[in-house]
Amino acid sequence: MNNYRILIIDDFVDNLKAIVSIFQKHEPDYHTLQTNSPQKALDIASQTLPDLIICDWEMPELSGIDFIYRLKNNEITKDIPVIMATAVMLNTNHLKMALDAGAIDYIRKPVEPVELIARTKAALLITSYYKELINNHKQKLTENTLSLIKNQRLFSDFSRKLESLVLLIEKEPQKVGEKLLKLSGELKGMNEKEIWKKFKLSFSNVHANFTRNLTKTHPLLTPSDVKLCSFIILGMANKEIASLMNCSPNSIKVARYRLRKKIDLEKGTNLENYLSQF
Repeated sequence: MNNYRILIIDDFVDNLKAIVSIFQKHEPDYHTLQTNSPQKALDIASQTLPDLIICDWEMPELSGIDFIYRLKNNEITKDIPVIMATAVMLNTNHLKMALDAGAIDYIRKPVEPVELIARTKAALLITSYYKELINNHKQKLTENTLSLIKNQRLFSDFSRKLESLVLLIEKEPQKVGEKLLKLSGELKGMNEKEIWKKFKLSFSNVHANFTRNLTKTHPLLTPSDVKLCSFIILGMANKEIASLMNCSPNSIKVARYRLRKKIDLEKGTNLENYLSQF
């Protein structure tokens, strides 16, 4: 169900009724808002943030072009797509004028139901892709910011530990080597966890239900098995997987053999192809 909100603006009430009736007949899930005042439409847009606006060109209070300029100059409403509708401005120069102002599309009146629905769906689809792209960028920005904060804390913590080692060199030099090895192990472990965390996040965006479906079919798989399966499905070579899992390529070869036995995969069946079904 697509409960999109569509704001329709036209100074003629009959035109409003005609467009609303088309949506009610062909797309009853759409929620339509309507007004014959472009000034009032600016307030409605700010308050409700519709998914799409269909705006008449020639209106006595404010032209469709001026309406779009004001809409796009408002930080709150600037990303709302607009389809311009007109019965008079029909040549290519007018089309260019509407698109230059910020309209996403252009439709002629009297409105044909098939064209209206098709152009509306196309505009909403483009907008949904745009919103998804923006959300992904925001998510990545948030993740990067949190990662920077976390790294800053880690660096501060390890800096204090290194400073304490400098003092220890003079008092108990025999313990320095032991503590350095421990510190190196902590850094290595945290780095591996961070790499796996980021990989899982990126992997789940592409293969959202892979782990759930895989473990449902093969409940005896360990976390290490699932991790190995995640790398295999991406077509990674044993050497690459070994580098990520901090082991030798031969160990990965053995692990793949054991994995095939654990999931009871028939001889000759490609492991990557089998895993891709999940």
